[in-house]
Amino acid sequence: MDCLVCHDTTGTYKKAPPKAGWPDKKVNLKYVAENVGHTSRRSCGSCHFNGGGGNAIKHADMGRNLLQPDPDCDIHMGNLDFSCAECHTTRQHRIAGRSSSVAAVEGVVQCADCHSNTPHFGNKLLDHHLNKHCASIDCNTCHSPVYAKCVPTKLWWDWSQAGDKTRQPVMQYFGNSKKGYPDYHVKKGAFRWGRAVKPNYAWFNGDMQRMVLGDAANLNAAAIELTRPVGSILDPKSRITPFKLMKGVQAFDVKYRTLLVPHLFPRGKDDTTAYWKVFDWDKAFADGMRSANLPYSGQFIWKETWMYWRVEHEVMPAKMALTCVNCHQSFRQEKTCDRCHRDNRQVDFKKLAQHVADLTSLQGKIPGIEALQQQSDYIDFKALGYRGDPVIYGGRTTTLPLGRSDTAPTDK
Repeated sequence: MDCLVCHDTTGTYKKAPPKAGWPDKKVNLKYVAENVGHTSRRSCGSCHFNGGGGNAIKHADMGRNLLQPDPDCDIHMGNLDFSCAECHTTRQHRIAGRSSSVAAVEGVVQCADCHSNTPHFGNKLLDHHLNKHCASIDCNTCHSPVYAKCVPTKLWWDWSQAGDKTRQPVMQYFGNSKKGYPDYHVKKGAFRWGRAVKPNYAWFNGDMQRMVLGDAANLNAAAIELTRPVGSILDPKSRITPFKLMKGVQAFDVKYRTLLVPHLFPRGKDDTTAYWKVFDWDKAFADGMRSANLPYSGQFIWKETWMYWRVEHEVMPAKMALTCVNCHQSFRQEKTCDRCHRDNRQVDFKKLAQHVADLTSLQGKIPGIEALQQQSDYIDFKALGYRGDPVIYGGRTTTLPLGRSDTAPTDK
């Protein structure tokens, strides 16, 4: 990192990939230095939009589409013209924010920083219940019901299949777009892509359990979790939070059970160990682990890996958020809010509970998006530890005596 990475306003500053942070020799440093300025979405995105080596590959909610996004893609940047620094506030060059895969060291950014813990202003019945939801549900669970809705992202990355120089990639297309996404690259292996993907939901209290270099893994596990959210239904600090689950296949040392670091990019024309030059994993692992100052036994095994990455950007407008009936399957029946509330001629409970997200602006752009309006139990209550729909069985802290002893739960 250097000053010009963030403060270049010309869009011409770039790094030389194998030179450990040194700028590309073709950059006119005088011209760039004479045109420094405040940070922007472009300067921040020059790194963050390209995690994994390309646009939106790993970070499902960040891509070059955020340079000039449609309001329906991201309400903050597309409608309010936010820069990244509006939320990621900075003091003495310490930039608040964190990645799910890297520990927070410079501060945490939360929706409540601006919106408070009771963001649904008003005195209506719905506002009251939505604000109560905020104690158990992360904002983006409702306000980002799908990720990668504006540009596709990788969902699967299998490094073990790299090196086949005879294999031709098959392109995957989304909607009417003429841009295809390859399922294979000789240097990187096999891929699967997705667009407008439903997140994985998990209880999250703000902490992540991470495997770092040198940690021993359980090689008998079906999948090795490199990151995992910490939380549970019994933890009052935990909230239901949306994540992109990045799956793939990576190499581990058979003896030491550690994740292996490969040497990929050639240092020069005489490099004899870089995988992208010689396509020899053993040589690449030996060199990479030596650089990481970690032991390598000479034996490796390929294992499936998972990483949970929190969905935080591409927040949709309120009209497009999940609604009551998207999560509470019981609301598709005749009884809705009047299971608990007395019938009121001034409030149409059925209309209130059964209205659906307004997704008309996305229809035709994202195949199948219309089906979201008809889904119930969207976040899968049983998978999160509930007995079923909390409207029937009660929440994690309350019991709803609905006049049916066979369904009323007992809190434990």
